[in-house]
Amino acid sequence: MTKVIEVTDQNFEEEVLGSDVPTEVDFWAPWCGPCRMVSPIYDKLSEEYKDFKFCKIDVDQNPQTAMQYNIVSIPMQMFFANGEKVDEILGAVPERMIRSKVEDIRQRFPTDERGALKVILGSWIAQNRKHAEKFEKWKQKIANPDGDSYGPVFEAVKRAEEGNEHLSRIILELGDI
Repeated sequence: MTKVIEVTDQNFEEEVLGSDVPTEVDFWAPWCGPCRMVSPIYDKLSEEYKDFKFCKIDVDQNPQTAMQYNIVSIPMQMFFANGEKVDEILGAVPERMIRSKVEDIRQRFPTDERGALKVILGSWIAQNRKHAEKFEKWKQKIANPDGDSYGPVFEAVKRAEEGNEHLSRIILELGDI
């Protein structure tokens, strides 16, 4: 028995964008031969992956959502996480390609507490590092970096960098627990 959920214009937001797990949406139509070719793959994957949601939406019966996502060719599979589109596959592709995409998204958007925390902290660290690089470039350009007016800024940046190092150690510890 398949666990693929049929969504509509009316429940797309709730079922897909409001999902607490990564979600695949197969935009399809009953007359589409390639759509019927990939459908059994999603049925199979929906049985295997308990931390991933699989949906399908008939574009003929639900034109509002199809237009919202600019669906001009089917089958189109879109992948959503945290209420946003994060990837897509166009056309009828082999199971190994679909499975690879699902695995990639599961890795990027884990649903377990520890995995989700590691992703959040990793993103935080990466953003802070980008800002630190921009700050260093700015610091090299300013006329008087040793002036008193920038002292509190430099101290705050130093503390932020120490915080990043601490968060990096925490991520490593989370992997060991």
